[in-house]
Amino acid sequence: MLAYSQHITPFTKGSEEWVTVTHPHHPLHGQRVQLVRVRRGPDPDLIIRMSDGYHGAIAASLTDYAGPADPDLSLAEPPLLSIEGLWQIAQWVRQQKGAHEI
Repeated sequence: MLAYSQHITPFTKGSEEWVTVTHPHHPLHGQRVQLVRVRRGPDPDLIIRMSDGYHGAIAASLTDYAGPADPDLSLAEPPLLSIEGLWQIAQWVRQQKGAHEI
């Protein structure tokens, strides 16, 4: 008996489940892959069948397995001040501090 066998949940033969890789930096981002089994844990590993037929493991948090993907952080509103504006404020504060030391 293998020690990890109790932590793996295989799917029944007739069922097919698919997940989409949602993490923007993962090489399979946007691809749908077939789910073979789940290794349980705080962030379960999904055993997937890749397009070439081989199996691989991916963290469930990198897919839509647990629900909708996190919102795309690149769509968040930009900061209120630009880097240049912050630099100008820092220069002004430095000048004010120097003027008060005289």
